[in-house]
Amino acid sequence: MFLEKKTFNDFLTSPEGIASNILTNRLKSLVNHKIINFKLNPLNKKVKWYYLTDIGAESFPVVIEMIKWSIRNLNNDFGPHSIKWFEQNTKESNKITSDKAISDYKIFRKKLLNDSKNQS
Repeated sequence: MFLEKKTFNDFLTSPEGIASNILTNRLKSLVNHKIINFKLNPLNKKVKWYYLTDIGAESFPVVIEMIKWSIRNLNNDFGPHSIKWFEQNTKESNKITSDKAISDYKIFRKKLLNDSKNQS
């Protein structure tokens, strides 16, 4: 969701390679904890559009710090998107990076929710 993914299939086909049953359980848990919510796609009611709630968006600072720490300290192969993001955001303070990420996400979420209203 941080990368503007919104459907089960978007998450399932991500490079992380999560199993569908685990993804289903995690999405249900995140909804139950009010970290995410969903709207039905107005053009295909079988498809849920997941999005972060305000509570979920508040996790951006933690996630950003974990990403920065991981790239600096772990010997992992990070994808090009993560490396590009890291290079673009290491010059700013975590607060500026977080505030921008939250603001950008809320714009994405507003558009997503408005699109679902306009298409129904």
